[in-house]
Amino acid sequence: MFRRSLQGLVVGSALAAVTTALYPVIKDTFRPIAHDLKKQMKYFAVITKEGIEDIVAEIKFERMKKSLDKDIFIESESHEPKQQNRIFQ
Repeated sequence: MFRRSLQGLVVGSALAAVTTALYPVIKDTFRPIAHDLKKQMKYFAVITKEGIEDIVAEIKFERMKKSLDKDIFIESESHEPKQQNRIFQ
């Protein structure tokens, strides 16, 4: 029992020492990677936002176009009988 505790203490101490020694190296290695990843995620978010905005704008344009086409069609139907009467008179 004592041997297992001593072994755990030695392994834990060695792990703590190695972690303390490697922390600056790991930090300096991963900082540029994390910075690059952050820039890529911002770019991805901006591109995605612009894509969604484009889709929404196209949908709004199509709805407006259909509404105007419908209004023009209704107006032309209401004016057609009057124009036909003029032609045949």
